[in-house]
Amino acid sequence: MTFPVSRYRLWLTWLWLSMLTLLLAWLADWPAPGHAVALLALCGAWLKGVAVVEQFMALRHAPWWLRGTVHGWLLLVCGGLLASFL
Repeated sequence: MTFPVSRYRLWLTWLWLSMLTLLLAWLADWPAPGHAVALLALCGAWLKGVAVVEQFMALRHAPWWLRGTVHGWLLLVCGGLLASFL
């Protein structure tokens, strides 16, 4: 059975988000300095956010100014949280 491209992409995105979530959960118990874990966790959160807004919010087909606003907001939030850890 073959899936249409959109359903296939949906499953790939779901798989990517699941694997990234499991990796970040494993990372939470990693014996490393707090700043390194915070940096990796926030980078993972940013990647997950990009995947969600591009696939599930259909931002891929939105105008450039809307994509820039949403991606800039996501970067600002992750950057602000990272700055609070340093």
